[in-house]
Formats: sequence, structure tokens, C-alpha cells
Amino acid sequence: MDRVTYQHPRPIGPGSADELRKALAFYYGRAEVTELSPGVAVAVPAQAGLTEQELADIVRHFLRGHREVSTTVVAEHTPQLSCALPDDDRIAVAGGTYLHGPEWGAAMAGTRRLVYERFAAEFEAPRLTGSAQIQRDTLVRAGYYKKFPNLVNAVSRIRADYWDGVSVARLRPGQLAALDSYYAPSEMVLNPVTCYHVYSNARLLHERYGSGGRYAIEGPVFRHESHNHGPTRLAEFSMFELVRLGGADEVRGEFERLLKAFESFFAGLGVPHRIISASDAFFGDDPSMTRDAQLLNGSKFEVRVPLEAGELSVASVNLHGEVFADAFALRDLGVEATCCAGIGLDRLAYALLSYGLLPAEQS
Repeated sequence: MDRVTYQHPRPIGPGSADELRKALAFYYGRAEVTELSPGVAVAVPAQAGLTEQELADIVRHFLRGHREVSTTVVAEHTPQLSCALPDDDRIAVAGGTYLHGPEWGAAMAGTRRLVYERFAAEFEAPRLTGSAQIQRDTLVRAGYYKKFPNLVNAVSRIRADYWDGVSVARLRPGQLAALDSYYAPSEMVLNPVTCYHVYSNARLLHERYGSGGRYAIEGPVFRHESHNHGPTRLAEFSMFELVRLGGADEVRGEFERLLKAFESFFAGLGVPHRIISASDAFFGDDPSMTRDAQLLNGSKFEVRVPLEAGELSVASVNLHGEVFADAFALRDLGVEATCCAGIGLDRLAYALLSYGLLPAEQS
């Protein structure tokens, strides 16, 4: 049997069915959600490793309290351009992880220049570079484990109470169980969100730069997405973000300014796209409540580029409210709210290459 199925008996709307399909595909690579009368039939690949009961529990949890919430398109750019798979000289190392060839390196450099010169230059901010590792406690405080526990990559280190050079020297290929026994999870994880570096170090950044609460940061990002890795769904990628911390009204104004800047930037690139209200594919604590709140509040907008395989989200702007101000105890700094705008540099490079929109001197 090549798939696991479950029939959900309660009626749900087409929007809910599409959200469910998107979320299951996000985690399990492929998913079929077929509307019935009433209810839906759900199927995922057997390789996902789920039993029918586990799939049923996941579907019920995801749909708990879900209601239909309309989306809002704030901008749409539809030039008549041909789209094709780009020349891609990356070499797969593992799922979603690649060795970059010179052509891809040049494309990334060109994309980075476009982002800094045509988007970031409008916003004066200290330019930071994020590290690959971050304290595990930072993710706990930020609430990441409540919403995306399956995306975290833990960093293991040699056990403090064990070192046997002879045994290690005798290890042979394939003796993974023995190798695993030498290591234990550390207090560090691979960073899944670039802007977390800003919130967790906001106090020191404020003392050093006094930048009015605005920072530009670029760094590597790591997310474990199980069966769903591929050329555009990466386990390791580069993210650029503009982050704003400040009073509630200041941050709301910055959020709207970032959204307008996105409209101008992506229209200027000439790439087909739409900017649409969006939600994250939550499977953690209270997923429906969080997802619906994002749509209702207009607190998240994505830039989506149509490709042959479907839409690709290349950027988003997010209004967090007081979540990180409270999580990282920043109110004494005058921080009541935060927002950010993030651009996935690898995805944007892929989209621009797909439409032939990276000039020769920039690719």
C-alpha cells in the first residue's frame, strides 16, 4: 500500500480543505484532500510513516475550531513572461542541502545585490550577520517549539562524561548506533529564524547602535521538513530580514511601510507575483486559532511567484504585536511591539532565474 488514508466526517469549506492540503504537503511532501459530502478524504504517502489513526489525529487537531477566513490580495503583477526550470548547478548533499556551483553562487550574489540596493537601502539600519547556531532557550522563549517543533535541528556534542579514543578510532562506516552513543543534545540548535538573533540580543544592540530599533540582518537558516525537501524547499538557506522594534504605533507604521516597499521592489524586478495575506502551516499548540488570527488581523503577507510547479513564497512581512517584546522582556527599552520583513535569497534567486530576470552581469 503506497499511501495512508483517512476520511474526516465533518463538513469543511474549500478554503479549509486547501489549507489542510497545503499544511500536509508542507510536512509530508504530497497530500490529497478530496471534498466529500460531507467531509473530506485525506491521503498522504506511506513513506510519511503515519498510521491511519495518527493521520486522523493530525487532521482533527489541524481543523479544530477552524473557520473560513478570506484572504486579501494587496498587489498583483502579471507580465506575460515565459517560465522554465532554471539552470541549476547545485549538487544535492542531502534532502534540501546543496553544494553550490559557480553559476548558483553568482546568481545568489546578484540577488543579494538587488535586495540590498533596491529594497534595504531605503531603510537605514546597522547591517548584522547572524550565526548558524542559537541558544535553544531562545526558541523556547519565542514560542517556536509550540508551533514548529518538527522543524528544529538540534546540535549534539560529545558527552561530557565520556571519551574513549580507542573505541572512536575503531569505528567503521555504518556503525551509526555506536557513534550516536558518544553524543548528547547540547544547549544549542541550528537557527530557524534570522530575526531571533535581534530579539535575544536587543538590549546590547540598543546600547551599541541606538539605531531607533531598526536592524538589517542576514544569516543561514535551517529547517527540518522531513519528506518535503527539494530545490525550493530547503533544509538550509540564506535569509535577509529588516527588523523593527519600538512603540506599537511606530511598529504598525513600519509594517505598512515595509509592505509598500515590497510592492515597489517586486514590481521593479519585473517578476510575476502577488502579495497576499497569509498564515503559517501550524501543527503545534492551537493551530487553527493562531492561523485564523494571522488572516483576520492582516499580520502576515507573503510574496508569491507563480512557477510551473505552483506558487513559490519568496518573501513575507510580519507584524508580531507584543509577542517578542514580552517574551524577551524588552518593554523597559520602549519596545511594545515588533515586525519584520524577510526575503529568502535562495528562493528569490530561483524565481528570477526561472523567468530569465537576472541580468548577465548579476548572474
